[in-house]
Amino acid sequence: MIKKYWKLILGIITGIFGILFIFGKKSNNKKAEEAKKKIDNNNKNINKLDGQIEEVKKQKVVVKKKAATTKKKVAQSKQAKKQPMPKKVVKSKEEAVKSAAANIRRRTRK
Repeated sequence: MIKKYWKLILGIITGIFGILFIFGKKSNNKKAEEAKKKIDNNNKNINKLDGQIEEVKKQKVVVKKKAATTKKKVAQSKQAKKQPMPKKVVKSKEEAVKSAAANIRRRTRK
């Protein structure tokens, strides 16, 4: 049959494998917990970024509307610039003569 020292050696070897198995399982659990924490942190970061993306999209729409209105205003101002200046309408020659005389008097007084 099997001698006593072979039983002892076999018991020690199985004990060593058992201890390694137990500690290996604990380290795997720790690694799994760390991986879960990292996944949770990544999910939180993703949620934050999604919120920021939505905010940027809203701002983009507002900016596009503002840009469109400014383009329209620029086009209107260009058209107004191309048109000739309206002449001042003088109601009568007498008023023109009176205003010219008033201007001359003002200048000469100084």
